[in-house]
Amino acid sequence: MMKILLITSSYKGIYDHFEAWIVSELKKKYNVKLFQIHAGLPALQSLVKSFNPEAALTLVGFKFPIQMLQWLKKQQVKTVVWFTEDPYFMNRTEGLSGYYDIVFTIDSAALEFYKNKGHKHAHHLPLAAAPEVFRPKQVEAKYRSDICLVGYPYPDRVKYIQLLLQNTAYKIQVVGKWKNPLFRFQNNPKLKILEGWVEPAIAANYYNGAKIVLNTHRPFNLRHNQNRLGIEGKSINNRTFDVAACGAFQLIEFKEDLPNHFIEDEEIVSFESYQELVKKIDYYMQFEEERQRIANNARNRALEEHTFEHRIEKMIDIIKDSTL
Repeated sequence: MMKILLITSSYKGIYDHFEAWIVSELKKKYNVKLFQIHAGLPALQSLVKSFNPEAALTLVGFKFPIQMLQWLKKQQVKTVVWFTEDPYFMNRTEGLSGYYDIVFTIDSAALEFYKNKGHKHAHHLPLAAAPEVFRPKQVEAKYRSDICLVGYPYPDRVKYIQLLLQNTAYKIQVVGKWKNPLFRFQNNPKLKILEGWVEPAIAANYYNGAKIVLNTHRPFNLRHNQNRLGIEGKSINNRTFDVAACGAFQLIEFKEDLPNHFIEDEEIVSFESYQELVKKIDYYMQFEEERQRIANNARNRALEEHTFEHRIEKMIDIIKDSTL
């Protein structure tokens, strides 16, 4: 049985969940041990000598000391990183990628960059859904809405919500740090704000309660990104898979990679402008059966191809096949 060491990212919030889901999948077939970075190099050395892993995997990689990484490589342990924030921190991943034997990235534009830089073992591996959390369910009234957006209020998202509030009659629910950006709409009867980050299971309730989930992507050129290379992401976000696994209907901002994961207008519906978004919202609000058919197809596709089980299977096959 293959032995894998998972080195925690040391990031909280969603990363606690990502790592728990990954460990849960790995444990089904492999021998897995966890290592917390703050335990230090002597603790890592002791664990590696007793456990003797074939590969050490970490997410993000920003807090993992290079000294520990280099020591692992000297022990012939395959070092693996999953860059789950690409392309928004390419200033850091650009240099960091070279320290790892195998690089997985969630974005295909970032993948092209690593390959062009000469990394011989770089692969595209999107995040995925955890179907035990993201699943269809009946939810109470407080989770219901016409349109729902769960996530950080990036400028384009704020603009979409403002325009929808000003120009449509739909009831909109936003979840995240929205109070300041939508301050002047706070008394609008069509708007409900749930302020702050929510656990994945609660996000799933909002997806299940919405007639339409609005899904847009983080802009590649945000001021507080660390992406001086200006690499524009081509891939869809992990929310796409979460919403799909819930069997909820989503309108997603078009990305080049979208057709590689879902069939447009059969399993998912995209938009490329505010005008197109409103047109499609108006259309799909009228046809509940069509919304449900597309959402059910998306769920079937997510369960067949886009769960953490699928991703871990692919990752381990690549690790096993990589001769360094």
